[in-house]
Amino acid sequence: MEDATKVKRSGSLILEIGKDLARYDALDTGMFLCSPELFSRLEAAKENGDCSLSDGMRQLAREQKLRAFDIGDAHWQDVDSPQALAHAESIFAADFPENPFAESLVDA
Repeated sequence: MEDATKVKRSGSLILEIGKDLARYDALDTGMFLCSPELFSRLEAAKENGDCSLSDGMRQLAREQKLRAFDIGDAHWQDVDSPQALAHAESIFAADFPENPFAESLVDA
């Protein structure tokens, strides 16, 4: 959880987003549908020395232009290291033992 990007929402509106939020009610899955407006926010953040995707998202949240989509009980796993990939593979192998796409994904 400490590495997860946390989200504080009001309905579908994202109020705050960041890894160090003390109060949050959701997690960022890393999946975004972005308009070109995000890139102008990243350019503005770049001028202040902060140009990560999260910086752009925080700016959109401050402007009340960032919305959340609840994935419900869908499966999701953050994969940003070889260890996280191995963990994700073990979870998905257990949850989807008869996955017809598994072979094609491994060979891709």
